[in-house]
Amino acid sequence: MGVIKCHRARLNRGGDLYRGRSAVEREFGRLKHDYGLAPLRVRGLDRVRLHADLTILARLALALARAQAVALAA
Repeated sequence: MGVIKCHRARLNRGGDLYRGRSAVEREFGRLKHDYGLAPLRVRGLDRVRLHADLTILARLALALARAQAVALAA
């Protein structure tokens, strides 16, 4: 009986990981399609990293600006 409970617990953790994966995949989709990370026009790992970092930095700056605007309006 104890082995079955342990197996179920492992399966449940896998389910939690799988559910979390869908959120990550959605975010990757947004980054690729909405933020221009799919059609890269740069080559080389360093330049791709820089492009991705700047894109994510811009997204975070936009989110921060929106949060501050909401706080000021309240």
